[in-house]
Amino acid sequence: MMRSLGSRLTYWYVLVVSVTVIVALLLGWWMLQRQLIHGMDLLNAAEFEELSNRLVGKNKKDPDAEGMRRIAAHSRIDAPLYFFQLRNAGGEVIFRSENMREAVLPPNPPGQGNMTRNVPLLKDMRISEFPLGTMRMQIAASMRDERHLLGGYFQVSLGMLGVVILLSIFFGYRLSRLALDPVRRIQRTARRISAENMGERISADPGKDEIADLSRLLNEMFDRLEVSFDRLWRFAADASHELKTPLSLIRLQSEKLLLQGSLSVAQQEAVQQQLESIAHLDSIIEKLLFLAKSEVGAITLNLKRQSTLALLNSVIEDAQALCDEARVEFQSGELQDCQANFDATLLRQVILNLLTNALNVTPPGGQIRISSIAADGRWRVVIEDTGPGLPADRIEDVFQPFVRVAHEGTGEGPKGTGLGLAICRSIIDLHKGTIRAENREPGLRVVFEINLAEPALEKVVA
Repeated sequence: MMRSLGSRLTYWYVLVVSVTVIVALLLGWWMLQRQLIHGMDLLNAAEFEELSNRLVGKNKKDPDAEGMRRIAAHSRIDAPLYFFQLRNAGGEVIFRSENMREAVLPPNPPGQGNMTRNVPLLKDMRISEFPLGTMRMQIAASMRDERHLLGGYFQVSLGMLGVVILLSIFFGYRLSRLALDPVRRIQRTARRISAENMGERISADPGKDEIADLSRLLNEMFDRLEVSFDRLWRFAADASHELKTPLSLIRLQSEKLLLQGSLSVAQQEAVQQQLESIAHLDSIIEKLLFLAKSEVGAITLNLKRQSTLALLNSVIEDAQALCDEARVEFQSGELQDCQANFDATLLRQVILNLLTNALNVTPPGGQIRISSIAADGRWRVVIEDTGPGLPADRIEDVFQPFVRVAHEGTGEGPKGTGLGLAICRSIIDLHKGTIRAENREPGLRVVFEINLAEPALEKVVA
């Protein structure tokens, strides 16, 4: 199935041109055939007129013995072109030209002076019948030359059709390219417009055609999107500030109450739970703010060409401590060292988020394994656990914000805020990499990859 609009336009152009040419050639073949047959009928009529004039002048009557002799003589003269046959009033054949040999022309149906028949021994013949006194004179001519001419016309038509198809493919492709060139310009410009480049617009032609109208409509849409992105970023910044300030005050007051030591044990526990809830809420706000900044391209990447092994070694120390506390065995697989461009702080956050998720689902006595390899121009980090894995229909959803999946067999509900993996995906996307999850036996495997090629260092900022 052709997905390209240019291919479809070329296909339909070729189809329309080819069908038009085929119809024209068939119509020409039909008209040529009719003209050839009509010409043969006229020649047969002229031959009969010449023959009858030689017999009896303009007074047409049954030929006598002398007339029959003249008919025979005339038939021998025109034997290369015509066949003659004479029937009496009863329909009996009383004369046949010598060139017919054993062949007999069939009688014409009543009222049909001309007909085409495949006569045994003679093949295709155009037979004309004329009254001669009370008798009927039949004059026939071979259609061999006409069939040969029509065959030649058919061969020439096939050649012309092939040339037309080739030319229509060429011109159809050129016309589709010409017609779709404005659309391609719109497409290229639209691809460049992103959260980092919201100010660029499509250059609209001054005309009033549909393409110019589309360009202006898209520019109006991009204007509205730019305003929406600006409002979103302002809302995220303002909301973060407005929420964090009262939370900080509440936390300070709660800590002050604890330091005074005037609270009962129950009150101290309540305040402690309040502080934990505030810390949790503050963490959610930070994560939401990070996601909002990421969506509008307001995250600055501190890209540096550095060692991947150095980053992993710094993370493994913390991972080992976390696993020891959770009574989970931590394993380091193959850790290849390579040079890549990445933000060490953000990638460290990604790895720790993935390890934390793995710890949340891995039972005591289980295993978590991390490995790193460089292959096919990409740096690949793999984190595996021996937890219950994920339902097959939810694997792609876990990287969406606020998606939390209950793990079968753990007896526990979903853990966390559902933002950790969404942040991981945002960070990997900022690095132009990919991240995916896949079930293994037993447990889950999460893999992220980043290109090793050294790009030009740039800031991803709105």
